[in-house]
Amino acid sequence: MLACFILSLCLAGRVQAQQSSNPPANQGEVNQQLLRRLRELEDEVKQLKAQAATPPAPVPVTAAPLPAPAPVAEPEMPTVNEVAPRLHLNVFGDVGAQVFDHIPDTFEFGSLDLFMTARLSDKVSTLGEVLFIAQSDNSIGLDIERLLLKYRQSDYLTASFGRYHTWVGYYNTAFNKGEFLETTVDRPFVYDFDDSGGVLPMQDVGVNATGKIPSGKMGLNYVVEVGNGRAYGLNVEPAQNNQDANNSKAINGGLFVRPDKISGLQIGFSVRHDNLTVPGPAVAETIATVHGVFINSKYEILDEGILVRHNQSGGLIFNTGAFYTQLSRAFRSFRPYFRYQYFNAPGGDPAYIYANANTYAPPNVTTFIGRLNGPSAGIRYDFTEHSALKLQYDRYSLRGLATENGLTSQLAFTF
Repeated sequence: MLACFILSLCLAGRVQAQQSSNPPANQGEVNQQLLRRLRELEDEVKQLKAQAATPPAPVPVTAAPLPAPAPVAEPEMPTVNEVAPRLHLNVFGDVGAQVFDHIPDTFEFGSLDLFMTARLSDKVSTLGEVLFIAQSDNSIGLDIERLLLKYRQSDYLTASFGRYHTWVGYYNTAFNKGEFLETTVDRPFVYDFDDSGGVLPMQDVGVNATGKIPSGKMGLNYVVEVGNGRAYGLNVEPAQNNQDANNSKAINGGLFVRPDKISGLQIGFSVRHDNLTVPGPAVAETIATVHGVFINSKYEILDEGILVRHNQSGGLIFNTGAFYTQLSRAFRSFRPYFRYQYFNAPGGDPAYIYANANTYAPPNVTTFIGRLNGPSAGIRYDFTEHSALKLQYDRYSLRGLATENGLTSQLAFTF
């Protein structure tokens, strides 16, 4: 209402002024002037309304600066005693219990395995393995299982110097002493370590080389080893760690394929020759092995055959044959398995006559010379990522001796 009243007064005053000072020529011109003025006044009213509706811009308020926080003392970190930042250590252990026909029931400590690796440069690394093993007299023995300096030139050549696991067959290099790595409670007895009753040279001191052979998708690899070899006799250590008893060296070579089309498959063979140091006439030893294995996340199929030929000076030849087959399948954390093994050695073999008293005895089986064969069945349960419970039944048929039955439980772990 106020805007309309002001508008009326302005119009009246303007008309009177124009009439008195400069009268228009006609009424049409007067009307045009009034219309133009009316539009100008309407625009001014609109601007006033818009200004009244718009709130005034807020005045910025500068906040007072906050005081700087007081310094907080860093927590004191515990001291870490590092031997070397590059050193990696894995520990394996196992304990268990056994019930067999012809030996007392017992709880047992298996072994404590310290497995160490370190990278010294892009091409040079080291490997060490130290074992604490329960002996037959209940003492705990210390054993330097492996000590190697490795030089990796490329995928086609890696050379190792020191004490190594021989590439005699597949099992010996695929599984070290840590029982956690094995599906079963124990190794096939033909692959048991010689200081625990085995008959094959599982360790040697020397140099070995391995690498790929250009073969496309076939995945062909080679292994070559030269070591001190073996000595047999009463109270004699088979592995010649410090001094070779003769100038002859054990030479071992092997080939295997890992085809790209079948992931987890490996097929190969090896041949080793050595002139053994034994009391009496010289003995030449030749060991031939062949293997075919298939391993993936669910299945494990291991098959190996071994022939040991001892040729005594004078023409006597002694052949020892052995094989095993092992099958298992994983069902989540459970893995049932079955293994059958066979071993047959002639009793008059000059190399084995002088071996230690339990040369032919697999773990917990009465000492014997001759044939041993039989099945083993069991189940492995991985109740954590780093620990497993195993339960295994064994039945051994022994030539000339009573059949042996046994049940073994084992807790194997790594940390």
